Amino acid sequence: MSFKWTYPLIASACLVATKTSSVYAEPQKNKAELKIKPMICMVKSIGQVCEMTIAVQWQAVAVEDVCLYQDKHILQCWQDTRQAKAKLSVSLGQDMVFSLKNAQMETLASQKVKVNAAISRKYRRKLKSDWSFF
Repeated sequence: MSFKWTYPLIASACLVATKTSSVYAEPQKNKAELKIKPMICMVKSIGQVCEMTIAVQWQAVAVEDVCLYQDKHILQCWQDTRQAKAKLSVSLGQDMVFSLKNAQMETLASQKVKVNAAISRKYRRKLKSDWSFF
């Protein structure tokens, strides 16, 4: 085998070894996983309140007492649970962060839900000028 092929072959083997070993590494540093769907709420125009039902699914590393918060308000709590699913009705006036916190108020996981407007004045431009010669 020539030196021309030896270095790329060894580099590829090392790369594959490091990628596969990370699969079996220690668990994630996150203490929980939180999934909220849908992640986007559509309103007609900016400033309107979005009313929707969200599907919440979470899973923690250990059994704990946890609560789901919408900003600083408690939406729902679970006791001695490691995972749960729920459907909740929420009202959003702007982008909102939902967080899963334990009894010590430590944030285990969080997810942002965005509010988008179908008609956005921010990106709209006038097609006709305000003045005219005619």
